[in-house]
Order: sequence, then C-alpha cells, then structure tokens
Amino acid sequence: MGNTRSGEMPSAQIGIMGEITGLDGANFKKEVGFNLKNDGEAAVILEVNLWGMEPGTFVQTRFDTGWNPEIIREIKQTAQAGLNLKFGY
Repeated sequence: MGNTRSGEMPSAQIGIMGEITGLDGANFKKEVGFNLKNDGEAAVILEVNLWGMEPGTFVQTRFDTGWNPEIIREIKQTAQAGLNLKFGY
C-alpha cells in the first residue's frame, strides 16, 4: 500500500474480521463498508459493489493477496473454487 495523497502512511484499522463464505450460492453483503483480505496464494478477480456506488451496480476488479484498499458493500457470487477470503472493518 502506498502513501495517501497527503503523503501519510495509510492504516486499514481492522477491528473486526471474519470469513467470506457462500459465494458459490449467493452474494456476500454487509450493512457496513468492509475491506477484503485475500488469504489465498494468487490474485482473484471478483465483481463488487463498492460503498459509494449505487446498490446493485457491480464492477469487476482484481484483488491481490493480503489486504486490499477498496471499501466494499457487496461481492457478487462466483463459481471460483478454493477462495480464501476474509472481510474486515
């Protein structure tokens, strides 16, 4: 993660963390914005609705291993197997 526009080091400040499960049968949604941690071995591409977007609108994006900076509202279900994803906020 690089510095912010003002030159400061960012900090995700994760205080709550949990498993992202069930993506093979339903979308994963929280009522609060959350960050995604990819605990897998490789990057994954997911369709997400970011916190500032209209609900129901999704964008496809790549999530590298480790914590990712996007603030997510919902992850669209996927047929990808063996994902090891966590949420945190």
